[in-house]
Amino acid sequence: MFRFILVSFLFLASNVWAQDRTISGSVSSDEDGSGLPGVNVILQGTTIGTTTDVNGSYSLDVPSDGGTLVFSFIGLVSQEVAIGARSVVDVVMSSDVEELQEVVVTALGITKEKAALGYAVTSVGGEQLEARPEADIARLLRGKVPGVDITSQSGVTGTGTNIIIRGYTSISGSNQPLFVLDGVPID
Repeated sequence: MFRFILVSFLFLASNVWAQDRTISGSVSSDEDGSGLPGVNVILQGTTIGTTTDVNGSYSLDVPSDGGTLVFSFIGLVSQEVAIGARSVVDVVMSSDVEELQEVVVTALGITKEKAALGYAVTSVGGEQLEARPEADIARLLRGKVPGVDITSQSGVTGTGTNIIIRGYTSISGSNQPLFVLDGVPID
């Protein structure tokens, strides 16, 4: 009976010894030192994890044997930090800048690389158009897009405009622009 009690006590003591502990800390930016909200903090090799709050602080219960915390966020360099005997783990993260190839979203919502397109793509931003006081949007584009000839039908304000793209003759029969408004093609 004594052996049974002794063995039971040893198993009970081992369960008490393997309790979780709380790791806390903060995640900040290397640029300005401000806290980074929404950073994923995960114990490597497990599903134990959390995210940082609006101030960049976090708190996580991990097994007492420690492990490695993985800090990750889109646009930042991921970091792996060994916990060891520490109860506070503060991390400073830096931005991960990679140059991406230019992507064009075509009129019908198809995404392609600009180099893969078989035609020229020109975009005119609102800042370029705001400086010119003009009532007609077609007249605002005059001189802003290469290869586009925009002429008035008459000299009177408010009359229609002709828009010709890449010359007055075309093999396919049409050289009029395709206007797309909120994803809907307008002829």
